[in-house]
Amino acid sequence: MKKIFLLLVTALFLLSLYGCNTSSSSNNPTEQTTVTDTDDLSLDTDTDSETEFNYDLEIYYNDKKIDNLNLFDALMPTEDGLIYSKINETSPNEIEYYRYYLDKKNSVKLGSIKNWSMQINDKAYVNNHLCFMASTGDITDEENRTLEFIDIDLNKNKMTTVFSDKGGFPYDTITGADNLVIITKVLNNGTSLELYDTETQKFKQLKYLEFDDKNCVGKTIRKVSIDDKTKTICLLVLDCVSETDVSLKIETYDYDMNFLKSYDISNISDDSNELIQGVQFFDFRNNYLVYQNFSMTRCIGYIRDRKLQKNDMIDSIDSTYIMAQTPQKGYNTVLSFKEVDLERNIYLFNTIDKTMKKTKFKPEEENYYIGSMSRTGKDNLMIITTPDNADKKSNLNPKLYFTKLSDLNFQ
Repeated sequence: MKKIFLLLVTALFLLSLYGCNTSSSSNNPTEQTTVTDTDDLSLDTDTDSETEFNYDLEIYYNDKKIDNLNLFDALMPTEDGLIYSKINETSPNEIEYYRYYLDKKNSVKLGSIKNWSMQINDKAYVNNHLCFMASTGDITDEENRTLEFIDIDLNKNKMTTVFSDKGGFPYDTITGADNLVIITKVLNNGTSLELYDTETQKFKQLKYLEFDDKNCVGKTIRKVSIDDKTKTICLLVLDCVSETDVSLKIETYDYDMNFLKSYDISNISDDSNELIQGVQFFDFRNNYLVYQNFSMTRCIGYIRDRKLQKNDMIDSIDSTYIMAQTPQKGYNTVLSFKEVDLERNIYLFNTIDKTMKKTKFKPEEENYYIGSMSRTGKDNLMIITTPDNADKKSNLNPKLYFTKLSDLNFQ
């Protein structure tokens, strides 16, 4: 519950920043690279120590409990375990990152971030590199916060801070697919779209959109998706003519950033305030838009004649749906679940045959709901179930399940 409270505070802060005014960042990032050496940093996971925000998680593999893990957040499943974070036991302002191995039931420390305040939700997993952003310092104060770009090389189990951007805005987004890692950086009066090379650890600017922060006029990139089949980069663009005249569009480009098409999806909501909200999940492939913002709008809808067709939107997708995290893009299916659903239904929508199927996860389990779901590779799922503690008397621990998508009986 303490972790949930911290996340809610962070979410409220981000919501307070969302709107037409997208700026809050310095134009002069300091591209300083530091590498954390992780040789001989093996950690036994059987420990009783914990901090205020860490919690105990039961680990299940092949439906059998194999271990307990004390952590802050489970970031992503791997082929042989998971990547997770943990607040330092003696220094609560430092967050540590670990790789857990299922076969050995132990963890290896990858690195840490000092003076940590928030990790951005977006992650990209490309070429066996896990990339994400984190904020340090006071996230409410531009003069006293720093945005860091982190690259964890899972080939070497080494964590690198590629750049530290003083004053960096904590809404910057990242996506990865088809050997591409693309980030957006919100700057003063603009947004920069940049390509990151995991081998050279260098950035290349692909596009820059101007935005007048003072008058709330211009374009800004809310999210990015990559379609590896059509070799297109899809930008979710918020276009503000004024504070009340706004539109939401998808702009598509080839890998050389030649403009292809634009699609108007402003009818995704009748409330203009919903259009300007920060976006938590975005994907566009096979002419299907998958969208979830930080407010109330969720959508799986078909785009025809360059517009979102309301009569082709999945009616059952409401504000309670949560899209599964996908550090890797390139899926023709969309996984989702509902908030605090004690039946633990999982939904699978196929953007090719246009079918919606569902299954119940662990139907024999009582008083648990799905808290999060992450997907990597063709078949790997990491599902965390959370005990229902409405009466505040539960002593049950959350559970993490490693499972295969192909093992779930969708109907």
